[in-house]
Amino acid sequence: MHSMEGTSAHLEFLGLREQPFAPTADPAYFYAAGQHKECLFRLWNSIDERHGIAVVLGNYGTGKTTLLRKLLTGMHADSDRYRTAVLGSPIPSWTSFALLENIVGQFGLALSSQSFGEYMETLNRYLLSNRNRICTLIVDDAQNLNKRGQIELLRLVQNLETQQHKLLNLVFFGQLEWAQVLRAAPNFLQRVNMTYRLEALGLEDVRNFIEFRLFQAGANEGGGPVFNELALRVIHAYSDGNPREMVTLCRNALIVAGQMRTREIGYEILLHTIEKTTLPDPERKARVARVVPGAGANRKPRAERVPVGARHQSDVIKQEASVDREQMSRDQKAAQMLLKAAQARRNQG
Repeated sequence: MHSMEGTSAHLEFLGLREQPFAPTADPAYFYAAGQHKECLFRLWNSIDERHGIAVVLGNYGTGKTTLLRKLLTGMHADSDRYRTAVLGSPIPSWTSFALLENIVGQFGLALSSQSFGEYMETLNRYLLSNRNRICTLIVDDAQNLNKRGQIELLRLVQNLETQQHKLLNLVFFGQLEWAQVLRAAPNFLQRVNMTYRLEALGLEDVRNFIEFRLFQAGANEGGGPVFNELALRVIHAYSDGNPREMVTLCRNALIVAGQMRTREIGYEILLHTIEKTTLPDPERKARVARVVPGAGANRKPRAERVPVGARHQSDVIKQEASVDREQMSRDQKAAQMLLKAAQARRNQG
């Protein structure tokens, strides 16, 4: 019984081939909002022109790691042109020598000794021998590099250049807090060619983000789940436009929808998901309360359903949803819906 109600079963019921809201940064599910497109364009320009240092800053969950993997996918597709090393998450306690050791190691260079000078010389020889290729060091979680010695080491490894271009690109993805470290190192900051700050997504991008992921997971083939307009507004309000939090909330909402045997996901399911799967957060709940229609004497909110993949289909479905909000609270209604669904399943069994 448990296997039938497991992940594969609920995705199959929802008309999906696979999980559209997996917690991993899969490039296939990368939705390029306007800011992501601009950031990628600027990154590729900086890398291909070998301008040196590029920095991408943003709060957690704004898509930095996904952008990183998108870059790597493009570089790996043209391995003759690009030579790339990645520091996934540098350790804050690293000395400058330990940082250099890891950089050299990520480029796959063998050393006969372990002196600082030998490491630098080996890296320089490698860059010179690959001057006709684009060599790039990509650093994720760059905010971990907050020591003066670490920043100075990065400046040194990036100094080698020809008359036309730098021999080593440095691309950093870090939290916004890293800006303070950069401002405290003007000698390094002056060498930064490009800085881009990622912001939270707006409501329209949230709508497109969810639609794109569901389409990628096969919703266009099997109908797929439908997040109505009010549900989308709840997701946007609760997550404050943070893609990672949107992914988590949507993933948990699909589980509830699968348990209730419905492909129609309204705000009640989202409210239940928030109540049962997230930590109490009055500020977030207050944001959600502001987007859910108030309980006027004769007021019934109109919810517009736009099927996933509507841009890929010819029909746009609109549904009127009436909610009796005078007799019960939102949380009570969500609990009652789940209770009725559970009773129905028991009666059918």
